[in-house]
Amino acid sequence: MTYYINKTEARAMARADLTIYDEVNALMRQVIQDAGNGLYETTVSDGTTMTESTPEIAVTGTIANPTIVGTPTLVLAGSTITLGTSGTNLNSVIADINDANVNGIVATKNSSNQLVLTYSVPAALSWSFVVGNGTANASLGLSAGTTTATNPESVSYYSVWQGVTNDRPKTDQMNQVILYFQNLGYTIDRLINTNTNKTFKWVISY
Repeated sequence: MTYYINKTEARAMARADLTIYDEVNALMRQVIQDAGNGLYETTVSDGTTMTESTPEIAVTGTIANPTIVGTPTLVLAGSTITLGTSGTNLNSVIADINDANVNGIVATKNSSNQLVLTYSVPAALSWSFVVGNGTANASLGLSAGTTTATNPESVSYYSVWQGVTNDRPKTDQMNQVILYFQNLGYTIDRLINTNTNKTFKWVISY
C-alpha cells in the first residue's frame, strides 16, 4: 500500500521542530519579565536563533601545560592583562585572565591542557577577536592576529527576511512566530538591528 500525506499534514510535520518552539518561548519569557516590570513593549535583539548578534569566537593556544616567567602581558580585544600575579602555571594564567574582567572574554583550558580564550563578540558591524602582541604570547602558544566569527544562523534569517535569499522553511518559521503572537493579541514586528545591520530584532507591543 502506498502512503501519502496531504499539504496540510506535510506543513504540520515540517513545523514540528525546535526552532519555532525555542524562539516563541524565548520571546514570551522576555515579554512576561518586561510586563512584570511595568513595560508595554519588549525588544529582543540577541539570544535567540533568529536574532543572535553576539557570536562567540574561540582561540586556542598551541602549547600544552604552558608556564610563564615573571609578569608578561596579553593584549586581548584591546585590553592589556598582566599575568603572573597568582602564579606561573596554566591554572594561574586562567585565573589572572578571568580576574581582569575584560568584557566578553572567558579563559578556560581544553582536555589537552591548552589555553582556550572564548570571546562573546559585542553586537557590531564586524565580528572579530583581536589578539595583540603581548609578551606572554609565545609562552602560551598564541599568535597575534584577528579571528573573524562564523556568521550565526540569524544572519541567514535576516537575509531571507530582506529578500536577499530564498529559504521557504526559514520564511515559514518566522511567519509562524509572528502568527503565534498575533493570535494572542500582540503586535509583533521585525526591525533591523542597527548595531550589526545583518540581523534583526523582534519588537512586541502589548
